[in-house]
Amino acid sequence: MSGSILDELFEHSKAGDSVAFTSLYRDTWQKLYQLAFRKTQDEEEAKDIVQDIYIQLWQKKENIHIQGSVEAYLYSMTKYELVRRMQRSLKDEAHRFDYRQLIDTLTHADDQQLFAEELEAQLKKEVDALPTKQQHIYRLHQEDNLSTEEIAQELGLAEQTVKNQLGHAKRKIRLAIKDHMLSVIFFF
Repeated sequence: MSGSILDELFEHSKAGDSVAFTSLYRDTWQKLYQLAFRKTQDEEEAKDIVQDIYIQLWQKKENIHIQGSVEAYLYSMTKYELVRRMQRSLKDEAHRFDYRQLIDTLTHADDQQLFAEELEAQLKKEVDALPTKQQHIYRLHQEDNLSTEEIAQELGLAEQTVKNQLGHAKRKIRLAIKDHMLSVIFFF
């Protein structure tokens, strides 16, 4: 579809025309998905990125003033979202704490079992302390090995909500266990 028609669809979308927005989506999503998939090599992640782009576009449509074509704008949005997610992934990777490696380096073989049991007990305690919704999502993901998409379907929630809740739960648990493990190490 030509750029001028896409630009016109976006202008109608800005006025609240959901049919025009749906047409814009149908005519442009595939190129954005291909870009996202080429960079992530993950179908679900690519779908999430494209979905987030269109959600942002719809929510902020009144405030968006595109200088060039809407197609180029969507392409740029996708690239920025890819960069943002990559940065977040690298940041998460940098903050991961390998407790098993820490235990192995700081303890004797006799103490490792004790540390492992202590860690497991603390993990259970922290999971039990989570808010009910986060706890349920965390258990479905960790214990039942369900994907975020499967959890969203089972609980009737948006997949992004599940991802957010899971992220909050993991962050709370990670921080609490990190503090606990440091106090245990200093005790020994």
